[in-house]
Amino acid sequence: MRSWRVRRMLARALFLAAAAASLAAASPPVQATAETSGPQGRAPRASSQAPAGESAGESLLAQVVVIGVPGLTWSDVKASPELTALVGKSNAGSITVKTAGPHTCPIDGWLTLGAGTRAWGSVPDEPCGDLPALVDGKIQNWQTYVDRQAEHHTGAPIGRLGQAGHPICGFGPGAAIALARTDGTVANWRPTFEAAALGNCSDAIVDGGAMPIREGRAEARRKVAELVTQATAAGAWVVLAGISQEVEWAHQQPLVALQLPPDGEPRWLTSDSTRRPGLIQLTDLTATILRGRDAANVDPAGEETAGPLDGTAITVTGDAHTDPAAVIEDRLDTNERFEQPRPMLVAVSLTILAAELLALGWFLISRSRRSRSTFGFTLLTQGGFFVAVFLSTATVWWRWPSPGLSLYFVVLAISALFAVLAKLLLGRYAYVGIALAAYLILLVDGVLGTPLQFGSMFTDGPVIGGRFYGFGNSTFATLAVATLVVAGWAAQRLIDRSRVQAALAVLAIGGAAIVVDGRPGWGTDFGGIIALTPAVLLMAWLTWRGGISLRALIGIGAAGVLAVSAVAYLDYLRPEDQRSHFGTFVARLLDGDVNDVLIRKLEMAVQFFAGPAGWAMLAGVMLAMLATVLPDRVPSASYRAFFGSRPMVRPALLALSTCGLVGMLLNDAGVALPAIMTGFALPLLVAHLVASPTPATVSPESHLVQEH
Repeated sequence: MRSWRVRRMLARALFLAAAAASLAAASPPVQATAETSGPQGRAPRASSQAPAGESAGESLLAQVVVIGVPGLTWSDVKASPELTALVGKSNAGSITVKTAGPHTCPIDGWLTLGAGTRAWGSVPDEPCGDLPALVDGKIQNWQTYVDRQAEHHTGAPIGRLGQAGHPICGFGPGAAIALARTDGTVANWRPTFEAAALGNCSDAIVDGGAMPIREGRAEARRKVAELVTQATAAGAWVVLAGISQEVEWAHQQPLVALQLPPDGEPRWLTSDSTRRPGLIQLTDLTATILRGRDAANVDPAGEETAGPLDGTAITVTGDAHTDPAAVIEDRLDTNERFEQPRPMLVAVSLTILAAELLALGWFLISRSRRSRSTFGFTLLTQGGFFVAVFLSTATVWWRWPSPGLSLYFVVLAISALFAVLAKLLLGRYAYVGIALAAYLILLVDGVLGTPLQFGSMFTDGPVIGGRFYGFGNSTFATLAVATLVVAGWAAQRLIDRSRVQAALAVLAIGGAAIVVDGRPGWGTDFGGIIALTPAVLLMAWLTWRGGISLRALIGIGAAGVLAVSAVAYLDYLRPEDQRSHFGTFVARLLDGDVNDVLIRKLEMAVQFFAGPAGWAMLAGVMLAMLATVLPDRVPSASYRAFFGSRPMVRPALLALSTCGLVGMLLNDAGVALPAIMTGFALPLLVAHLVASPTPATVSPESHLVQEH
C-alpha cells in the first residue's frame, strides 16, 4: 500500500513539474521601461503639441513624422554641430535595422517600414542598388518585391502602411516605397519635403536621403538637421532614424534614433519589442505610426490585410540626459560593446583550445602528475569560459582602453579564476562547482531581465538584430548543461537515502530552470523549454524507477508538449503589445500565418550543413550521444567504469543527450545547440576522469571529499 502511494506521489510530482512553466506564465512579464510618457503601447506625446481643443494627457496623440536616413551613424552626429545640438533636446537611442535578408540595403529598410515586419528587398551578394522609381503612380517592378517575400518565406505584408485607414503622407523616393499599397500604387506623396503639406496628413514619412560614402556627407548631415528643424517647427512629433545599415557595403554600426520634442527632460528611447534602454528596432517605427489606430490591420473597406506587427510603439525610459557630448560618446561606446564580442569569441576559444592541445600533448608524453593536473586545469578553464562570457559584461569592458583586447583578457581571466576556485574548493569534483556557478548566475540573470546577456559573446548585437531580451540558443545550451549536471549531483547525494527524494530534487532544480528559461519577461525561450522539459522529466523518472517503458516515455513527451502549449497559450491571452515570442507564435498559428515562420526556422537549422563545419559538428554530437546510449562501445576503460560507478551517471548523461537531440530537431539553431552543449559538458566530464586515475567507488556521502 505504501509503495502505491509513493508511486502516485511521484507521478503527481512529474505532472506538476511539466506544468511549472505554465504556472509562471500566469503573471505579467517584467517591463523594461521604468516609466513611459504615454499610455502602454503608445508613443509619448508632447503636451505642447496637443491639437487644438484637446488637453495634454488625453489619448489622442500628436502627429508623427518619421524622417528616415539610410546609413546615418552616431559618428555623423559627432561630426555635425547641427545634429549634436539636436541631441541635447531629443530623446535619444540607437536603432537596429535588421531585415529579413542578409544585408539591409535602403530598399530592405523602406519595405520593412511599410510592412511592420522584416521584409526582403535586395539581392544577396550584390551591392545595394538604386531605389525603384515611381511611374504613373506605381512603384516600378513592385511585383518583384512581392514575389521576393514569398520566395524567402518572410511573411512580410508589404503595403501595410499604404492600406492604413488614415492619411499618411510621404515625401521622397523611400517614403513612396514605404507607403505603397499592396498593389504598388502610391497616394498622398510628394517628391520632396514640404512642411506646409503636413497640415493635411495624420502622420508622415520623409526620405532624408542616403548618406554618401565619401564626398558630400557633411552637406547631407546639414540637410538632415534642417529637415528635423522644419518638421518640428510645423508642430509634429518627429522621429529621426537610420533606415538601413548598408549603403554600398558601408561599415556596420548601430544607427541613430532621435525623437523630439521630448515630453519633459530628454531621456532614452526604448520599446517593448527590445526592452532595452537606448535601443529600438526598425519595425517599432511602423508601430509608432499606427499607434492605437483601430485601422492598423484593416484597409478602408474593412478587410483584414496583415497579421501582428513585429515592433511596438516607441516609449522613453531612464534618467534624463543633459550633455549631448556624453550621449554621443555613450552611443559610440555601445558600438564597441556590440562590435567586439564575436571576433573575441573566436580569439578566446582558439586560445583555450591551443592551451588544451599543448597540455594534452605534454600529458600523453610524460604521464606525470603535473601534466595531468595542467591538462585538467585547461579543461576546467573551458568550462569556466561558459560562465565568463556572461560575467564579463558586468566589468563594462567596452569603456576600457582597447575594448577588444580588454574583453579578450577579461574573459580569459574569469575563465581561469573559476577553474582555480573550483579546483581548490572541490578537487576532482570541480566540475560540479563550475556547473553550479553557471546555473545560479543564469537563474538570477533571468529573473533580473537578463542584463548579463545583452552584449555578451553569446548574444547577437543590435546590428545583427537577433534576440533583444531573454535567453538565446547559446545561453540556453549553457543553462541546460548546468541544470542537468547540478540536478544529477544533487540526486546522487540523496538516492541511497530515498529514490523519491532524489527524483524530487531533480524536479525542483530542473523545474526552476524551466520556469526561468520559459517565463515571458525572463528567459522567454520558446525553443528552450521544448528541449529542457522532457529531459528533466526523463531524468526524474529514471531516478525514481531506474528504467523506463515505452508508455512512460510517451507520457513524458506528452507532458512536455502540454507544458510548452500552456505557456504559449497563456502568453497569447495577454494584450498584443505585451506578448512575447510564445504568444506571437500562437497568434500566427491561429491566423494560419505560421508556415513561413516554420520554413524560415528550418532553413536556419539546415544552413549549418552548407560547409564542412556543420557536418563535423553533427559527427561530434552524434558520437557524444552514442556514448551515453552505448557506453560499453566507448574505447575508454575509465569512461566505462565511470558510467557504472554511480546510479545517477546514466540518467544525467541520457538527459543531456535527450535535451540536445530534441533541441537539434525542433530549434532553429539546429546542430549548433547540442554542439554548444557538448562544448560545455565534455570538458567537465573529461576533467573529472583525468582527475580520477581509477574510477571512484566511494559512497555518495563522500562525493565532495577531495582525493589526491
